[in-house]
Amino acid sequence: ESHDIIFVASILQTTSDINHSLNSLRRLLVPGGLLFVVKLTLTHSYFDFIFGLFPYWWRNNYSRAPLNIDQWRQAFQSVGGFEPMEVSSKANTFGDSLMIVRKSIVRSILINLSEWQDQAWLLFVDRAHNLSYALVPHLPSSNIEVLSDAVTIDHISSTINIMLKRHKQLHIVFAWPLDVLQLGQNNNETTFELHVEHLCYKFVYILQSIQKYHQHNNPFPYIFILTQNCQPIHAMSVKFNPIIAPLIGLARSLSVQCPHHHIKLIDLQPTAGIFVKSSYSDILVQYIVDSREDNNLDEVILTLDKDNHVQCFRWYYDSLQSKEQQEVSPKMKTSIVPKTDADKNPFRLQVASSRFVSDLAWVKDPIPINDLSPDKTLVRVHCVGLNFRDVLKARGLYPHTRVFGEGDCDQNVADHDSSVGTDFMGIVTVSRSEDLKIGDRVIGSCMAGALHSHVVVSTSVIARVPDECLLTDEQLAALPTPFLTALHSLKQRIQLKKGQIVLIHAATGATGQACIQYCQAVGARIIATAEHVFNSRDLSFAAEIRTLFPNGINVIINSLAGILLQESFKLLAPHGHFIELGKRDVYAKTSLPIFDMRQNCNFHIIDLVQHLQDEIHTIRGMFDDIFDHFRRGLFKPFEPLTVFEPSKIIDAFTQASIGASMGKTILRVTNSEQPVLLQEDEKNTMISESSRKGSMFSSLVCENGTILVSGGLGGLGLTMSRWMVEKRGVKHIVLMSRRTVEQFEKAENNPELEDWLQLKEIAVKHNACIDVVQVDVTRCDDVCNLVKRLPLIT
Repeated sequence: ESHDIIFVASILQTTSDINHSLNSLRRLLVPGGLLFVVKLTLTHSYFDFIFGLFPYWWRNNYSRAPLNIDQWRQAFQSVGGFEPMEVSSKANTFGDSLMIVRKSIVRSILINLSEWQDQAWLLFVDRAHNLSYALVPHLPSSNIEVLSDAVTIDHISSTINIMLKRHKQLHIVFAWPLDVLQLGQNNNETTFELHVEHLCYKFVYILQSIQKYHQHNNPFPYIFILTQNCQPIHAMSVKFNPIIAPLIGLARSLSVQCPHHHIKLIDLQPTAGIFVKSSYSDILVQYIVDSREDNNLDEVILTLDKDNHVQCFRWYYDSLQSKEQQEVSPKMKTSIVPKTDADKNPFRLQVASSRFVSDLAWVKDPIPINDLSPDKTLVRVHCVGLNFRDVLKARGLYPHTRVFGEGDCDQNVADHDSSVGTDFMGIVTVSRSEDLKIGDRVIGSCMAGALHSHVVVSTSVIARVPDECLLTDEQLAALPTPFLTALHSLKQRIQLKKGQIVLIHAATGATGQACIQYCQAVGARIIATAEHVFNSRDLSFAAEIRTLFPNGINVIINSLAGILLQESFKLLAPHGHFIELGKRDVYAKTSLPIFDMRQNCNFHIIDLVQHLQDEIHTIRGMFDDIFDHFRRGLFKPFEPLTVFEPSKIIDAFTQASIGASMGKTILRVTNSEQPVLLQEDEKNTMISESSRKGSMFSSLVCENGTILVSGGLGGLGLTMSRWMVEKRGVKHIVLMSRRTVEQFEKAENNPELEDWLQLKEIAVKHNACIDVVQVDVTRCDDVCNLVKRLPLIT
């Protein structure tokens, strides 16, 4: 019961059991929810000559499947749980009818429905508030058990065991925290320890019982923890009672570590007396029921305003800013209109150190005119075409062979997370090449990042747009990567021939469309969009393709991963070509089933970025080839194009990150007429990490301080220690471990031993000291004594 409105069209006609389908739809509706059904309710006999070819037109007794209005009424009455049906058309009207039914809100009817019978509620309620008497009449079930705080753990365990076996879905309301005492002057420590032991212990035991008796085919119970005045709405909350903080912290941790337990926190404010009021209890139950399917309701506060109206507060988490950042931020922003102001106020996209898409920002950036050598050209960027690679880089997820601990600036320039954007269209503003003149429209690929107002690029990776080309700036910006990939893969690598069969996965994207257009240009047969359409979201495509093409596929252009990739392997014909574009399994070092390629098949890994670096002299010719295909009418622009203004940069990357959009995402840069805010560059406004007072790796800490590592002899502790010595120049590290060095080195089958030996060698090389101390971090006194023994920084 999680939907208020459900729309259903002709799909019901294809079901073999109408009553079963209506029953399933009713289970999804909340009490009072509406079901809209659009169906053909009056047919003519000649329809049999058209739709009679399809099996869903007939029932088992060879009567027509479509029901008339009276039959629909009978069906809804037979299923039960619905109010009388309303119809938007007359009974004798030909065509579709809109039928509207409402799920009953009468409790005596709802109790007998299967969705209420299948669920049960277990209430752990304190004796003082009589909360059970207030909640029970509003809960969506008659299968309700109430346990007071006087029950034993054995009784709790047996009750959970019985209810999990009897019912498909169990809901648990843990309301014992409502009975806690307020912290006072004389009972602070005693009260705190008593409730921590009692509540946390009982709550953990409930979870253990669920884990022990959970039925394999049923979902885990939803657990609702009710507290009172334990989560302050603001800093001035006078009734705040922190005694339940350990339970709340435990619940939050378990929500992250064990999400299958569906733990929800609801804090009730201001008084307990209001619980028994019917209106408040009804709203409380409504929030409990609604939160089952809404992750935004995992943690809420219910309180009353001055007019006794219930208000709901939800937690909002945000990153903290330092005082210096908060003070400097308002001074950093400048508003410009890129189309008119970009030359005077050049800018670029800055990828935040957090690698959150929501933190992307445009920053001021001087035009790099000093880098203009004879083979370079300065281009004013009008538009940039976003690729999924750009999204991965902006999020710090771009898969390449990076060394652990190396900063972004230490990577290859094409792999920099900050070098976002490759495909661009713009006009030449400064050129020392005879082939390019100021004002020429060009397209190109920029490995150093194209999301700048101005870029300096090699003349080898840009091409002048022919005068007869009528494509818009946005259409041109979409061309480079998709068509370069298609030409490099199909023309240069495999020399695609007329009549060959090509399977293209993800054919609706720009690269898929480019491959389709090239295949059509050479006369190849296409599976995916042109001649045949298959679903590559599951394994059904493999069987369907194998049926139509029993001799196999000549060329497979793949962007899938895992089992879908492995199934694609099996479709190759002898001497076939498998073109790997996605490379997810490559960087994951997945074992590939090369047995299926035994018949002289070829596997091609296409890395266009590497090709642009290694074969830069071929790029201009490939661009000319692309425009030649456009001139001959063999290529056409991609559709659809989703265009964003620079002020919507976060929206653009968010949509591109979904990976489900068709066509191409385009970002306007200097041809935008919409205002955009520019900030100061982070590196110019923030104090450098090495010189900031209090920095973890300041020279004071690295040279004279000590870094303490908990779990120091584990794999992560040893790797981090090695990185700190090599890359940060740390001179003294203390590794805490439950084992001594002798025990660690003599342990059999020790996977971290080699890392430890390497760390000792590196420490000697860099004149660093690595100490190992035997300390149990769960013993506070041991840790305190260790810290006291550490040398002070002077």
